[in-house]
Amino acid sequence: MRALSLRSEPFQEIEEIITEDEGKRGISKRLNSYEDYWEGLQSLYQGKRVLIVTGFTVPECQAGESDGPLGAIALAKALEDLNKKVFIVTDQYSKKILEGLKEIKDLSGKIYSVPITVDKKELKGLLNLFNPTHLVAIERPGKGIDGKYHSMRGEDITAFVGDLDPLMEMAKAQKIITLAIGDGGNEMGMGKVREAGISYVAQGEKIFATSAADYLILAGVSNWGAYGLVAGLSILSDMDLLQDEKEEVRLLKIVAELGGVDGCTKVKAMTVDGLSLGCNLNQLLALKSVIKKNLSE
Repeated sequence: MRALSLRSEPFQEIEEIITEDEGKRGISKRLNSYEDYWEGLQSLYQGKRVLIVTGFTVPECQAGESDGPLGAIALAKALEDLNKKVFIVTDQYSKKILEGLKEIKDLSGKIYSVPITVDKKELKGLLNLFNPTHLVAIERPGKGIDGKYHSMRGEDITAFVGDLDPLMEMAKAQKIITLAIGDGGNEMGMGKVREAGISYVAQGEKIFATSAADYLILAGVSNWGAYGLVAGLSILSDMDLLQDEKEEVRLLKIVAELGGVDGCTKVKAMTVDGLSLGCNLNQLLALKSVIKKNLSE
């Protein structure tokens, strides 16, 4: 591991890129903690077995959205390239997307899909089976204060969500380190900034998640947060682990072909959270530039 400090410039550059608020959500710049990114990154780099939880259902489309799976697969690939074991958990609406991306990226880790009616006993069994050192939630619904899952518009989507939220508290009880990536407030792990965040989000008191991760990364788009972790891992390991522009286009196309939709427009398109392909590629290229500048010759 390269000896780099908390305030090392490349990591601050990465944090600036992933928190750009192109979608005008209003919380990534206000609430993000650089220390959480830096400390979470270092912890993940030292991890051995990582359980990734992702998949946000769009009920009107009976499909998972494009934000989340792309970031999860990119992070999983980077971790496997660093010889770590990876296991991905989702539910039925995002399973096909993740399985397709896994095949394209040639990942060896398993993808486990829980039923909508999953109970705590089954979740405990998953933790015991994989025995992770880290749990990472990427754009996964988190329960509000009423015990229900909500969309950004305040709709109750509980009937379409496999109840994975208890995994975070179970993980903490077992001393498993937890990280979470979100962009709107209603994602697993975002409870860490609930008190400060509810005033910045429409219907925040209702939809803001209650589960709290040890390390929370607030991004303009959750995929960007995951890419930011990959960029950080690249610099720490002195290996470029992040896909290039051509691969990103290919993966976005696959997501749409497998039924994934833009969470904002509800359309099967090569966009994420209502942001154009070009906007998403700009963030990727900016991260690639930081990696390139900071790898050894």
